[in-house]
Amino acid sequence: MTGPFTRDSSSLTAAHWRTSVLNALQQQNDVEVEPFRGIILSYTDLARQNQALKAHVDHQEKELVTLRHEALEQSDSRGAGGAGAGGAKDEQTRKLQSKVQRLQEELTDKLRLEVQGTTSQLNMSKEIQDLFQKWQLSRAEAEKLRTEVDGFRAREATLEAQAGMATRDLEIVQEELKRVRARLDTVEKECLDVRRQNEELVRRMVGEKSHNAEEMNRMTELVERMRAQLKARNLEIESTQAVVAAVKIEAAPSSGLRTDELPSHCSQQFRAHAADVNDLVYCETGQWLATAGGDGKVRVWEAESGRLKATLHGQDVMLGLDFRGDFVVGGSSDHTCKLWSLASGRLHRTFVGHSGNIYAVKLIAGDLRAVLTGGADRTIRLWDVGRASCRQVLRSGSTCNGLDIGLDGHAPVSAHQDGGLRFWDLRAGNPTMIVRAFETQATSVQYGQNFTALANSRDNALKIIDTRTFETLHVLRHEDYRTFLNWSRACFSPSSSYVAAGSATGQLFVWETASGETKSILSHTPDSRHSFSSSAEHDDLRCQGVSLSASGDRIRTSSEALGGSTSGAGQGGGGGGIISCAWKASRLSTCTRSGNVCIWN
Repeated sequence: MTGPFTRDSSSLTAAHWRTSVLNALQQQNDVEVEPFRGIILSYTDLARQNQALKAHVDHQEKELVTLRHEALEQSDSRGAGGAGAGGAKDEQTRKLQSKVQRLQEELTDKLRLEVQGTTSQLNMSKEIQDLFQKWQLSRAEAEKLRTEVDGFRAREATLEAQAGMATRDLEIVQEELKRVRARLDTVEKECLDVRRQNEELVRRMVGEKSHNAEEMNRMTELVERMRAQLKARNLEIESTQAVVAAVKIEAAPSSGLRTDELPSHCSQQFRAHAADVNDLVYCETGQWLATAGGDGKVRVWEAESGRLKATLHGQDVMLGLDFRGDFVVGGSSDHTCKLWSLASGRLHRTFVGHSGNIYAVKLIAGDLRAVLTGGADRTIRLWDVGRASCRQVLRSGSTCNGLDIGLDGHAPVSAHQDGGLRFWDLRAGNPTMIVRAFETQATSVQYGQNFTALANSRDNALKIIDTRTFETLHVLRHEDYRTFLNWSRACFSPSSSYVAAGSATGQLFVWETASGETKSILSHTPDSRHSFSSSAEHDDLRCQGVSLSASGDRIRTSSEALGGSTSGAGQGGGGGGIISCAWKASRLSTCTRSGNVCIWN
């Protein structure tokens, strides 16, 4: 069964192939022959007529030759036959000549027609050649067009294949997009859930902070009431001390109270921070000493022994410091001011609003719920401790390097980069007086006794200003004194009898307020019995603002990173120039760029 079926299929296939070839040849023949069919038929007719004319001409030529022979024969016979038969023969000769002439004319006409036919044939042949050339050109053009069409068809097939692939890719991408959109919808829902949870957490945190603040306020009020009770209990003792102080004041000479003792030597020196100590300040009682370090920390020390009591952690270089009651406040190079509780050792508030370094901070006396800050953004800001918000912004137009505030809490004074001192009225929010005290930067300012203010400057000079008339009472200078940094602090003694300032040379200068004379120049040469290394020296030395070499020497300090001048530093021993001074009771403390603190007696 399989064999015959296969043979029949093969025969059908061969027959189909022959039919296809025959059809293709017939189509090609129709294309190549049909345009010339009329020309070929005309040429065939002309050739047939030409052949008939040639045959007729040959026949006429034969007759002409025959007639000429006959004419010659008659002419010969006529010469031989005589004159008698001449007349009849002449007549016959004329007839023959007439017939020959007629045949000659017919031959001539036939020849002319033949020539015309030949010319027509030549013209037709030329036309056929021209048409053949045109046909060849048309065929070549058709082949070219057919090749182009084949190319276009191949290109079309390629494009169709590419379009098919692109369609498949598009379908894949669309499916992937659907999956991504579904995933995105899921993620958005998750984000919305997380956002709602975050908002709920924020609301809870705000509520807890508000509750904690209220609790803190209640505790503060309780402490204030307890302090008031303690003051009431000790009223009699304080009254007695006031009477004794009044007697001493009456017994003092009219030139001024001279209860302060001049420091004579460095009784203690210890390493307070791994980097610069940019500021230091005593608490109100003088029991504790706080230091602000370039390592981002604030440390509180026992003033008597120099032992570490607490370490308060910030984030960046600490520049300005103040200490009242249980609170320590510090200004930082990260543009924030931080308030710590010494009792708990925890960060109580962070004040955010400055756009530059904060060089000076003050807790307002009598109102521990307010903090005053000044910095490089040319503003002075008053902060509400309870709400951690800014109450007031004072715009000075120049970088604030130093701050102090009077006992009434409403008359702050600020020292600025333009060399001016600005005395402010917080109620009005404007400066009541601007004193152009220096040619270069004023680095610090402090209120003193008897309506005076002390200002330090990069002019390497200090001035004592009368806060009533705003006139300069004394200019304090020394040829060896060099102000170290843009925020170097000078200070009054407790009774404002003396002024102390540290130099970039590492020396401590003390002037007398009344005369303006230099009373002493001290260097860091502590008694070895009182010099020790604190626990802070063994803390992490890789703090911000300081780097160490393989031998442990300092290479770069935070004051250098902040742009403070270091010219002349390190000439007086004790680890570099003195940055800040603080004087409480019989103790005068200084801090240096090397992280050391020296207590002078």
